[in-house]
Amino acid sequence: MITGFAMLLAAGVCQGSFGLGYKKYAPFSWAAFWGIYNVLCIVTSVGFAWAAAPKLWQLCLVNGFGYWIVPLLCGSLWGLSAIGFSKGIDKIGMSMVYGISMGVSTIVGSLMPMVINRSFPAGASSAVFAAGLVLTVLGVIIVTIAGVRRDGGLKSSASGILLAVVSGLGSGAMNVGFAHSESITGQFALLGYSQAAASSARWMPVLVGGCLSGLIWCICELCAKREWKTLTAKGSKARTVKLFGTSIVWYSALLLYGLSVSMLGDIGKSAGWILFNALALIISAVWGLKTGEWNNSPKGLLYAGCAVLTAAWIFISMI
Repeated sequence: MITGFAMLLAAGVCQGSFGLGYKKYAPFSWAAFWGIYNVLCIVTSVGFAWAAAPKLWQLCLVNGFGYWIVPLLCGSLWGLSAIGFSKGIDKIGMSMVYGISMGVSTIVGSLMPMVINRSFPAGASSAVFAAGLVLTVLGVIIVTIAGVRRDGGLKSSASGILLAVVSGLGSGAMNVGFAHSESITGQFALLGYSQAAASSARWMPVLVGGCLSGLIWCICELCAKREWKTLTAKGSKARTVKLFGTSIVWYSALLLYGLSVSMLGDIGKSAGWILFNALALIISAVWGLKTGEWNNSPKGLLYAGCAVLTAAWIFISMI
């Protein structure tokens, strides 16, 4: 159990840190930047899965490709919602989009696996789980309010709010797709593969589905806006190398999360997602302070929100 929480801690650190690679698109346009990133994420996820489990192709054939439809669809929903996240920032601001998206993702990603698998916590654990979920959402709200105030106030846009909600639904769908493929873990164990190999194989269809849908969108936008030349602009090679590093950090977050879930048992599929998101928000807030995003801005609400998220961690860790 302790090792599982340590893995989850490392996953949250990676998840809260990879956004540093998103700070600037230059020299790319948005579509070029996001398109290259999706390609690199596909290479990273597929490459690691096949390196860790050389017989992965045979396992896919044994289970039937129909088995991977749900993870692929969940991943595709996430891929499209990630675009909505980016577009929503222009309408209502980063802080509000991030807050709404993470709040919805936390609820959907934690509750849906329990509904699908009918694995609800029982007795006192159910009360602790509910308290942890409420505290997490409350912490997200407080941090979001702090960010909105830092950014100069609330920007009202119905379409922006809708995009943020859709983004949260798609992000939560990632965990649903991952949880759906749990049964192949036993097959990997029988073949002598590690839990890391099983985690990478379970994430692969989710990430490939999401990255392919995002890549198709980017190609269409590059054609429509005629921005292909930004792919070869000065500095593009160095930026691509940095993006590759970003893709590895992000993939590490998901891989470590998958490992932690397998170690935490049934409750890990739901409670783990809550803890993963809560810690990621705390880490991203720390990076925001370190990089100067909060200079000359009140930080009281930010600290309060992080304290509430820490309390949520403590509550859920008691399950």
